[in-house]
Amino acid sequence: MSQFTSFVRIPLLALRHRLSPLPRIGLLETDRVRMRVLPMDIDFNLHLNNARYLNAMDYGRMRLLARSGLFDQFLRSGWTAVVGAVWMTYRRSLPLLARYELETRLVCWDERWFYMEQTFTRAGQLCAVGWVRGALLHAESIVSPRQIIASVAPEIVSPPLPANILAWNDLTREKLDLARERASESGVGESETGATREQR
Repeated sequence: MSQFTSFVRIPLLALRHRLSPLPRIGLLETDRVRMRVLPMDIDFNLHLNNARYLNAMDYGRMRLLARSGLFDQFLRSGWTAVVGAVWMTYRRSLPLLARYELETRLVCWDERWFYMEQTFTRAGQLCAVGWVRGALLHAESIVSPRQIIASVAPEIVSPPLPANILAWNDLTREKLDLARERASESGVGESETGATREQR
C-alpha cells in the first residue's frame, strides 16, 4: 500500500483544494496536519514503518504547496516534484492508531534546491524530524526556486542557509563522490536520469 499517498491521498488533496482551497499561509510559515497511524502503515513492531514517515512527508510538502499558493502554478506548469536528499532522525515510536501531528516548513532555498524541515510530534513530544532537499523539474531540468517563489511572492528572498544545512550539503556531496568513485572502480555506471543527474 505504499502507493496510497501518491495515488489516493495527494489526488484527494488536489481535488479538495480545487473545490475548497485550504487556508492560505505565508511561504515561510509552518503547515500543521493531524494524522493517524493506520494498519497499512505499520511494520512487525506494530509501529509506523520507517518508509511511511517519508510517505507522510510527501503529503505534508504537497499541503505546504497548496497552502502557500504554489499548488495551482505547480499543476499549470506541469512541474514534477523530486527529492534530492533526506536526513531522518527517529526519536520515539508511533504505535498503531496513534494520532500525531506533522509540521512542514520551508527553511530556505538556493539556486537549485528548496530546503524543508518536517517534524512528527505526539502529545507534544518529538517523535521524528527530517530535513528534505527538494526541487521542481520541468522536462527533467530543475526550475529555479527564485522563479517559483516570484510567481506568488516576488518580494520574498530566501533566509540565509543555516550552517547545519551547509554542512549537510557538504556531507551529501562527499557521500555522492565516494559512491561514484566506488562505482567507477567496480565498473558500474551511474544513472543519467532525473534528479540524480541534477545533483552533480
